[in-house]
Amino acid sequence: MARIDMERAKALFKTAKNAYESGEVAGVTGLACQAAEAAFISLAEEMNGHDPGTHASRRKRAEELLVSGRNRTDAIWKARNVDFYGNTKLGGRKRRVTPKMAYKALVTVEKIIDEVETLLAENP
Repeated sequence: MARIDMERAKALFKTAKNAYESGEVAGVTGLACQAAEAAFISLAEEMNGHDPGTHASRRKRAEELLVSGRNRTDAIWKARNVDFYGNTKLGGRKRRVTPKMAYKALVTVEKIIDEVETLLAENP
């Protein structure tokens, strides 16, 4: 199952990157964040034997296992919220996703996916 989730993470990331390279901004950070979440599911399944089942528990476990830790997960989560809801938190100021925000999300998620792949390869 973990490998299937990793394949999904890569496919979601590829779609997000292709959209960005085609000039799209809306949806890019959301897709990138979902790619990271699929990688987190893969990592948890491999290391714990099961998916923790919630966004928060997946993020927490990934933050414990990844060198990149909380800074990266917080950054992509905020970008995802702007993409999906127009703000970083409930009641927050309305914002739009910028090309720079989308690019940073892609770079961050690519690093997360690479790091998860490395951990999975080290723990077959």
